Amino acid sequence: MPFYKPVETARAFRIGKPYYKIDWNNFREVLNEFHGRIDDWYIKPAKELGKNGDFAFPVMAIDCMLIDTLSQYYYGAGQSPNEKESSFPSSSRSKFKDFLKERLPQLTGPLPTPIQQPPMGKKKTGDPLNNFEDVLYSGFRCGILHQSHIPLYGVIYGIPTALEFRANGATTYADGKDCPTVICFPQKLLDELETAFIKYLDDLWDANPAFDDLRRRFKAKFEDSFGVTINTTIKP
Repeated sequence: MPFYKPVETARAFRIGKPYYKIDWNNFREVLNEFHGRIDDWYIKPAKELGKNGDFAFPVMAIDCMLIDTLSQYYYGAGQSPNEKESSFPSSSRSKFKDFLKERLPQLTGPLPTPIQQPPMGKKKTGDPLNNFEDVLYSGFRCGILHQSHIPLYGVIYGIPTALEFRANGATTYADGKDCPTVICFPQKLLDELETAFIKYLDDLWDANPAFDDLRRRFKAKFEDSFGVTINTTIKP
C-alpha cells in the first residue's frame, strides 16, 4: 500500500493534466498519460537541449535518469540504487544493466579491452569495467550522480552511433599506459531510449498473457510512486 496519497485536485500528473482528470480504471488512458509524463519531463527537454551541442552533458544526465526510471517500472522496483528493507526487488546496478541488456542489447556487450578502475575501500585493485553497460552505469550514470562529472574514461562527443570504443588517444592511466575510452553521443542514446520506451508501452498494452507479469510489475511501481490504484485490464 502506498505511504502517500495525492490530493488529486491539487496536483498535476503531467503538464496540463491534473490527477482528477485521469480515469485510473482505464488502462489505455493511464498508459497515454504515463507516456505524456515521460515525454514532458524527460524526452522533450532532452531533445530541446540536444539542439545545441554544447548542452550534451545535461542531455546525458537526463538519459541516465530515464534508464533508471524505465528500469524501475520494468522490474517493479521501488527506487535506485538500493532498497534493502523494501518489499520491491532491488533496482541497483544490476537492474540498470539488466534493463539495458534486455531492452537495449545494441548498447551492451564486452569491451575489446577492459577499463581498469582505482581501488575502493580496502581493495588493493579496482574492479575492471568489462562491458558497455558497466561503463554506462559506473562512468556515466554514477559519475554524473555522485561526482557531477564523467570519469576520464568516458567521453561525450558527436559520433555516428550512440556508443563507441576507442583503445587510446584521449586518456592514459597514471603510469602513462593507454586507457581505453567509451564515447557516448547523448542525443543518439536518447533516440534509442525513446524507441525502447515506445516498445515497452506497446508490450504493456498487448493482451497476450505473456505480458501479464510485465503489467503486474508496472502496476506495483506506478501505484507506489503516485498513490493511486490503477486497473491494468486490457479493454478493446
